[in-house]
Amino acid sequence: MFKIKNIITISDYITIINIILGMLAILFHDFRFIYVAIVFDALDGYIARKTNTVSDFGAQLDSLCDVVSFGVAPAYLLYFYFENTLTLITSLVFLICGTLRLARFGILDVKYFVGLPIPAGALILSVFCQLFLRYSKDLGNIVGMDVNNLILSLLAVLVGLIMISDIKYPKYPNKIALIIFGISLILSLVGVFEVLFICAIGYVLYGILKMDIEDS
Repeated sequence: MFKIKNIITISDYITIINIILGMLAILFHDFRFIYVAIVFDALDGYIARKTNTVSDFGAQLDSLCDVVSFGVAPAYLLYFYFENTLTLITSLVFLICGTLRLARFGILDVKYFVGLPIPAGALILSVFCQLFLRYSKDLGNIVGMDVNNLILSLLAVLVGLIMISDIKYPKYPNKIALIIFGISLILSLVGVFEVLFICAIGYVLYGILKMDIEDS
């Protein structure tokens, strides 16, 4: 009656945790669930390779979960915390670009990411939102709250465009970068997300600068 259970592997269950965390981010209006979802998004692929359970079903499931955790969740939280017409429009742009990026990823067979991966896009948008929320009073006094919303809206569009760009990003970071990123994620869960902000910016710029060097 439920033959689907025969094709679900241990890595797929980990992928399902990803979408659960994305839903919790939406329900509890908490960016930290997105950060934890990134861990499970990386973990499911690792376990699938180690247990030799890589499958087309798992790949499809992963993309569907990513749409929720790294597309819908950050887009919704952007609008929830900075509610106006502009953030509504730009959150939709971010979501559409992220979905297009995942659809393209599903048909490509390359050793690198084409365009900024949607987890990284969700990460940088989420961290920026948290920075603005933490320092919104000070920033608002300096530039005005409308300017804050404009900056975040432009960022959402920019990140969206980078996701559907042809910029190449490495699939597997080196161990040192992975350790630093892991520490920054842990710190973000206890309210110290400035380090994560630096990591996110560094990853985005890495692909852009590498592309400029290769083209020159």
